[in-house]
Amino acid sequence: MIVDFRVTLPQKDRITGRPAYMRRYIEIFDYQGVSYTVDELLQSLQEADITRAVLQAEWSHGDYRAMNEAVADIVNAYPDVFVGFAAVDAADGLDAVDELRRSVETLGLKGVNVQPFASGLRANDKLYYPLYLKCLEYGIPVTIHTGINYSFNRTMDFGRPVYVDEVACHFPGLGIVLNHAGWPWVPEAVAVARKHRSVYLEVGGIAPKYLALPGSGWEVLMQFANTLLQDRVLFATDSMIPFKRAVQEARALPLKPEVKEKLLYRNACQLLGIEP
Repeated sequence: MIVDFRVTLPQKDRITGRPAYMRRYIEIFDYQGVSYTVDELLQSLQEADITRAVLQAEWSHGDYRAMNEAVADIVNAYPDVFVGFAAVDAADGLDAVDELRRSVETLGLKGVNVQPFASGLRANDKLYYPLYLKCLEYGIPVTIHTGINYSFNRTMDFGRPVYVDEVACHFPGLGIVLNHAGWPWVPEAVAVARKHRSVYLEVGGIAPKYLALPGSGWEVLMQFANTLLQDRVLFATDSMIPFKRAVQEARALPLKPEVKEKLLYRNACQLLGIEP
């Protein structure tokens, strides 16, 4: 069993209206790999031995309400494969809370994804707090974009993991996943996870082979993933790395066999409430 903790919507289900500040991503990344249909996504997951995937909406790609519905449609069609996470923009205030409520109670989604750099709000901004409280009440996790962003008019500081420290202090027990594990602030992300038992580190969007490459900036994560934080690391592709390649590289990482099992599926199953 393998769980990919972060998969994005097929291109045809992404909503038009990508903000101008996201154009830099198109210049840097090759998005051909995510221009798949649902059938192509299912086939790629199967070929990579990925049995479950967390399908996350990203509001920076358009109307997050419509994207939440697109996620729910795919999850409802393939409930044994996908777990759906909603997207909300905390800058919308109580409207965002209403959308989170609709996403969970009506659409049946099982988590929420927030992007501080896209909202222009750091993770500890108090506009997020009603959303965090609802997630705690529902017993669902929240994933938070941490680390670098490539937007031409948003500072990288929005992705500092240290801002999540305050959130975890104020909402003990809230399951928090640091998307992309905070690079280039990996030691900071590791410190936050070491301090708070409910904080997880996810490595989506990074080719796993680079995690073990000296000088890559991931050395601290690899050390703690193999020891003190082995129960809180999560495998993910972010649909940016070919699924089969990502699994092969993850299996080749210099980790203990039992740690690889935790990375590839056991930790995700525990967080999502799925039987391995």
